[in-house]
Amino acid sequence: MSKISLMVNNMVKISDYSTFKPVNIAHRHFEYIKQSKELKSKAESSLYTEVKMIHYLFDFLIMKNISDLTSFSYASLQEFYAFLKTTTTKTGTLLSQSSQRLVYTFFKNFSRWLYEYYPNEAPPFNIFMKSHFKRNNDNVKTAYFSDKVLKQIRKAIKDEVDIYTKAYILISFYYGLRSSDIVSLKDDCLLMSDKDGKYDLHYIDHKQNESVTIPAIATPVTRAISTLIRHTDVYRQVSKINSIFLHLKSDGTIAMLESYQKTRLDKFVKENNITDDSSRLIKITSHMFRRTLATNLQSSGAPIETTQSILNHKHKRTTLQYYVKTKDEDYINQITSTLEHMQIIANTQEIEMMQEDFNFNSVLRLSDGYCTNKAMVMDTDYMCDTFQKRGNCYGCSKMVTTPDFLPYFRNLVKEKEQEIETKSIYGSNIIQHLEFEKDLIEMLIEKLEKFGEIQ
Repeated sequence: MSKISLMVNNMVKISDYSTFKPVNIAHRHFEYIKQSKELKSKAESSLYTEVKMIHYLFDFLIMKNISDLTSFSYASLQEFYAFLKTTTTKTGTLLSQSSQRLVYTFFKNFSRWLYEYYPNEAPPFNIFMKSHFKRNNDNVKTAYFSDKVLKQIRKAIKDEVDIYTKAYILISFYYGLRSSDIVSLKDDCLLMSDKDGKYDLHYIDHKQNESVTIPAIATPVTRAISTLIRHTDVYRQVSKINSIFLHLKSDGTIAMLESYQKTRLDKFVKENNITDDSSRLIKITSHMFRRTLATNLQSSGAPIETTQSILNHKHKRTTLQYYVKTKDEDYINQITSTLEHMQIIANTQEIEMMQEDFNFNSVLRLSDGYCTNKAMVMDTDYMCDTFQKRGNCYGCSKMVTTPDFLPYFRNLVKEKEQEIETKSIYGSNIIQHLEFEKDLIEMLIEKLEKFGEIQ
């Protein structure tokens, strides 16, 4: 059997391997796709894209007369890069950079599968160690919208008249759904919430192959979705497709929107003149909203588990490594406020003066010092911003530490060293912050030790 059926946007797509050559490699790829479908390790729409794109690999194998992937060397891979750069699509245009990267990734995934199930037929996996697309991938995985751009988008979306664009961007803006999950929303996606006047958003996470419910969604999102449901009601009655992102095509047929709404998003940017710090028009993708949401959650002090849950990631590592990026302004503010606090306890005389002024009944004892903000102790309804965001108090002028807390800080240095070692895989941004925190704590220890010696 050389055909496999895959469900894409509520439509059955047939992928035929009968024209794929070499036959032995095509047979293995068919087996790989079939297994992925049965195990639901990938969304069927993703598998369909993989089958469509992998034909470039088979074209290359035929051209180079390669019938055995075990002979696929690093030199062959370099030739494959050149082939992808010069090959054309059915429309006669050169294959885009993103499409080239997809073909490379699909070949790598297939090779990894062969290495696991048919190691005697797999190419040497070390040929994939240095990818031409790695630097580009790293940039894509960390790109996010600046606060300036988000402000422009927020302002522009209020007056957007195209309901498809408005709903698509609002869902991306507030909840970071993947594009394929957005356009697959059904007409019953809004459910009454436990909270009065609110609705829950129900959707299918196609990557994880599971149902997800977001409780009590924001009112602007509810309004946009409700408007779109009413707008496309007649299309559902005619087509019998229960999607809300239905539209009338130029040939008169009714179909779901494509996942990646590049034309609409580019038009939205151009019409509203949404620019970056260099006054250039920005590029919008739903995944940039997803990464921006993760980054802003981190900046607001939300636990990484919260971000992981909102993005519906199975592994915390995915959230940290590919989605969370520390904003430059947050890093600068952290350093500035922390150094200001270091100046407050810069010499032993100042520490001594602070201790003399202490009324221990009117300060809050913390794990690493004392909070001299009396409202934290006297007013039961008061909660300072640092506590609300679950941050530390090092950058606050109301926080005072003494030599009594030296054991705590010494133990904290050891914890930071272990954290640096275990989180080295998460990238330079995470490590940079951990090392900064460790250096800061060591400076505190040095100052407190000197004060202890004088006492």
